[in-house]
Amino acid sequence: MTEISTVISHTKHQAVLSCTSAGCSSCAGNSFCNVKAHTYTALNPQKLELEPGDEVEVFLPPGKTIFSGFLVLIFPLILFIAGFLLTGALVEGAGEGLQALGGFIGLTAGFGLGFLFGRLKKSQYMPIIQKKVLS
Repeated sequence: MTEISTVISHTKHQAVLSCTSAGCSSCAGNSFCNVKAHTYTALNPQKLELEPGDEVEVFLPPGKTIFSGFLVLIFPLILFIAGFLLTGALVEGAGEGLQALGGFIGLTAGFGLGFLFGRLKKSQYMPIIQKKVLS
């Protein structure tokens, strides 16, 4: 998946980019949404000469994007269910409140593990600047 973004600032190996989502213009709720653009950091492995205001084409690897979404959204829910069920199986006479607490602990562990994974593997999951877009 590729996206066109605008350079805000840069170093030799990375750039801070800003983009507006193409989906915002077609969204029925865009009059209520105050998010017009979002910023993110992308790698510049080709060491392109960039200046603030340049438009660049950014590649977002689909597999890594899907895995990141899974890690942030689905993995904590799986650990919630696991914590809920394990608490019920391991604690004799556990009520729903205690099972919910076990699920919440699993959910928190899922978010924590996702956060740590993101910190350790951050550069491997960053978008990559492919080229400057001539306008």
